[in-house]
Amino acid sequence: MKLVRFGPPGHERPGIWIADAFGPDAPGILDVNAMAFDIADYDAHFFAHGGLRRLPALLAEPRRVVVRADGVRLGPPVARPGKIMALGKNYAEHAREFGGPPAVVPVVFSKAVTSLNGPYDPIRLPPVSRHVDGEVELAVVIGRPARRLAEETALEVVAGYCVLNDVTDRDAQRAAQQWFYGKSFDTFCPLGPWLVTADEVPDPHALRMFSRLNGEPLQAGTTAEMIARIPRILAHISAGITLEPGDVIATGTPAGIGSARNPPRWLQPGDVLETGVEGLGTQRAVIERER
Repeated sequence: MKLVRFGPPGHERPGIWIADAFGPDAPGILDVNAMAFDIADYDAHFFAHGGLRRLPALLAEPRRVVVRADGVRLGPPVARPGKIMALGKNYAEHAREFGGPPAVVPVVFSKAVTSLNGPYDPIRLPPVSRHVDGEVELAVVIGRPARRLAEETALEVVAGYCVLNDVTDRDAQRAAQQWFYGKSFDTFCPLGPWLVTADEVPDPHALRMFSRLNGEPLQAGTTAEMIARIPRILAHISAGITLEPGDVIATGTPAGIGSARNPPRWLQPGDVLETGVEGLGTQRAVIERER
């Protein structure tokens, strides 16, 4: 299933994307809340209380409520997660282009929840931002509470996967000598378009990923290049930090970022940045200057 949240910012409704709901190239969205009033959103309560198990029955309803997807805004497919965590230097070539060796121990940092953005919403650069990058990443969404996971069973807690763009202000990152601030500006975490449930992603370590700026390729890689794979990431984090339903974990980015190019390709107002992961959809964001 492809879970979406649709509607105006702050008023999104939970839905399920149906690619051919109204015929070829005419997608629709199953309005989950219109059919199950107690499913208010894709939030921690939904994941913790078996919400995913209820959705197939809604899809099978003969009188299901489906709206046309054309012109409907999609928000982040997870409603305000408790934590957004991410891996740094988890792709060897990216670590080298960023000026350092690959990580031996997983490098974990976080992004502010307020940085969440819809997959097609504008990315807004604050007035102080001049050197900003995008980074395509595979994100993991946690489906149930987890602590001290074993690598062998760690994937059992995964609800699904989605695309995450780890937008970063490099000046702020370098000036602060840490990563949280420069990666947490408002709109700097586009997520989606869909949360694809884990049963539809048989091997999360075999997915092509890319980014394009104004139609020109930047990043092109595969999740097979991860140094620490998802079971190790989950085991490492949960050894000391409880993972909760709805938490989002980004797993790193491949080489090709704009700041590593000669000359650098910084995001500028008017640019169009696309980021995608095979089977999980493609984001498209217009870059704007915040006023």
